Amino acid sequence: MRYLIPAFTGLGLLLAFTAEDVLTRIVNRFNAYQREFPQEKVYIHCDRPYYALGETIWFKGYLFDAASHRTDTVSRVLYVDLIRNGKTLLQKRFLPNEGMATGDFYLADTLQEGQYQIRAYTNWMRNFDEDFFFTREFQVYQPTVTERNVVQAKEECSIQFFPEGGDLVQDIESRVGFKAINQSGRSVAIQGVILENDKDTVTAFQSEHLGMGRFMMTPQAGKTYTAIVKHGTSTQRVPLPNVQPQGHVLIVDNLSNKDMIRVFIFNQLPATEANKELYIVAQMRGEILFVAKGTTGKKTFVANVPRVKFTEEGIVQFTLFGANAEPLAERLAYVRQPNSVLSLELKTDKAAYKPREKVTLDFEAKDAAGRPVLGDFSLTVTDAGQVTPERYPQTLVSYLLMSSDLKGFIEEPGYYFDPQNPNAVLHLDFLMMTQGWRRFNWKQILTEEPKNPAYWVEQGLSLTGKVTRPNGKILEKKGINVTLFMTPPRQAPVLEAVSAEADGSYAFHNLYFGDSVKVMVQAVAGKNDRNLSVTLHGFPQPTVRLTKTPFQPVDMQAEAFAEYLSRANENLQIERQFRLDKARLLKEITVKARRPEDMDGRKIYGHADATVKFDQMNSSGATSIFQVLQGRVAGLNITGGGMDYTVQIRGAMNFSGVVEPLFVLDGMPVDKQTVATIPPTEVDYVDVLKGASAAIYGSRASGGVISILTKRGNTTYDWSKEAVPGQLVRMLDGYAKVREFYSPDYSVDAPENLRPDYRSTLYWNPHVQTDENGKARVTFYNTDHATQIQAQLEGACSDGRVGATKVSYRVQ
Repeated sequence: MRYLIPAFTGLGLLLAFTAEDVLTRIVNRFNAYQREFPQEKVYIHCDRPYYALGETIWFKGYLFDAASHRTDTVSRVLYVDLIRNGKTLLQKRFLPNEGMATGDFYLADTLQEGQYQIRAYTNWMRNFDEDFFFTREFQVYQPTVTERNVVQAKEECSIQFFPEGGDLVQDIESRVGFKAINQSGRSVAIQGVILENDKDTVTAFQSEHLGMGRFMMTPQAGKTYTAIVKHGTSTQRVPLPNVQPQGHVLIVDNLSNKDMIRVFIFNQLPATEANKELYIVAQMRGEILFVAKGTTGKKTFVANVPRVKFTEEGIVQFTLFGANAEPLAERLAYVRQPNSVLSLELKTDKAAYKPREKVTLDFEAKDAAGRPVLGDFSLTVTDAGQVTPERYPQTLVSYLLMSSDLKGFIEEPGYYFDPQNPNAVLHLDFLMMTQGWRRFNWKQILTEEPKNPAYWVEQGLSLTGKVTRPNGKILEKKGINVTLFMTPPRQAPVLEAVSAEADGSYAFHNLYFGDSVKVMVQAVAGKNDRNLSVTLHGFPQPTVRLTKTPFQPVDMQAEAFAEYLSRANENLQIERQFRLDKARLLKEITVKARRPEDMDGRKIYGHADATVKFDQMNSSGATSIFQVLQGRVAGLNITGGGMDYTVQIRGAMNFSGVVEPLFVLDGMPVDKQTVATIPPTEVDYVDVLKGASAAIYGSRASGGVISILTKRGNTTYDWSKEAVPGQLVRMLDGYAKVREFYSPDYSVDAPENLRPDYRSTLYWNPHVQTDENGKARVTFYNTDHATQIQAQLEGACSDGRVGATKVSYRVQ
């Protein structure tokens, strides 16, 4: 096998290489890593940049394959956490439909004001750097507080210098990028000079965009370099990285040629290192798109990389490798590709409206060639007079194509994707030189053997736990059988069994259930050893790092912010009063009817063939439920004692002969030994079902049914306080229930339309879907507020192309 090397200019270059080359190893190991460890990306679109207590955060989750950006990912569970002060306050789990899921978080007015974070991920993503989880920081305000202290960031700032490619090497002219941020993590404008040995001025520099810029310098051997930096009224001394006596400098020219990206390699090496091979590899989204080979025989060589190599838009990682496949230098570059971004148009039917007037928004989506596309988009419409729109917010476009592949906070990411900014391309190149990059670690890929992932791909919800002795010790014996049973609403009962691992751990995978489901886990060691303790772990909740990530600051002195808090407080009071107004005081009535006995929610059957009520008279002195039942039900034969009872309903048989009945405890099937351990004093009554009455339980009930209803069998009872040995029952929330955003219809007379309407989010629609013509239409009504309204829409098609747009109109 031979690789085709693109044509490139310069000295010391070889034009082809064989399959025995080091480059073969680099390519093969990289491709193997991508196959074994496919990565995912998550993006969350929220309806607003900040909130008040008593409001709801409406959001839509987008889940993508990190390589193709398609929405057909390997994971089927999306986790979204609401975090404050390093603690997860709420977690919701969603089942993505074609990579998309909708949800909300209600911010109860009992919460505290402060900085909050939304974090989203899949279980599989936990195998990789958590810096690539989606996170979004925002402020939540207490609407009743009208005055706040504005904390000004201190003048001290952090200034970092980034030699292009990684190192300053003596006698090689290099570009050096820099970035300055204050203590709150936001950019600072700086200027200064570079001093050589604290005396001679080498060059001056000044930031051009958000504290970033770059300059040229040629470092000399044995000399040190220091930056004297001025920002505001302060001056700082910052040392530059040490000068290396030998090495390589990689410079990428991504700006001067519309057809080529030029990659320059400069070498400063001793004679003993001459004529050794060097390799340039360019990869984007887990695919190697360009390779080149040269030698150290000359001090300089250049690779011309045709832009047509890159059919998708995004970040390209250029890496220089040595003869032993060791990475020597690295540089990121951003490649534009119009085919990756959709052309979206959002139009109102009028330029201005009246309060409570109906608004029609027409939306059209096309690809770069002007063809209509099918897509799924999320739309938020907000009152700009209350919620000041961010100048250059993060959108699905900026996140998927750029931010999701970079580490750290990126200020005003939307700036680089606004065609109205003439310097966006240059400033984006500054960002590529100064932002962290760790999605692919070459040293790890090339030198370490692949490890089994610690976290699995979830095709459904997973429940894990452990079985031990009551004192916490691991069982020495093998053969621990663990059974899971649950009855999700409007679903068939779930009954699964697994064998525990040697350490007692167990796992049930690919489960589907919604909110508030009672789950029973039962364990037996050997034939009948129930002296066990069963624990059930919660759903995955990665630890939260205590970091103060910057977020878009809110001008708390602005008129819009004061208006927002005033309206938020008013809305909160209106909502409370409206709930009270809906209450009605009824006249005194006398209820004469009796509640039917078969209304017990734990029973899926109607009337039983026989019922035994457990009271003090018949259960006194009994040590087993079976003792109480003996002789009290016609046709029910019970023999034996202790933990070894034989139970049979007369006439109950199947093809295998006589069978025992199905035992059901508070609506959940259990085994006979579990029933034998329950104290009779805990039982309310027992129903016996025979023949046709038992048919509702299916073939499992061919021997009839004995249904035990306990006094504490309601769904809110905490079974852990009085646990049966070897058994655990919990109430769990599975996939989150989807709530619909309330949008009033002012064309009809309705009681709820009488209340004042000053909502800051007028309309939220997480699923605006285009038809075969690429078009969609939505309608909603304005509030009572005469103000400026902004509508923002973003979304994707299934093949990974994304888009975002916005439109504004006036209410007067």
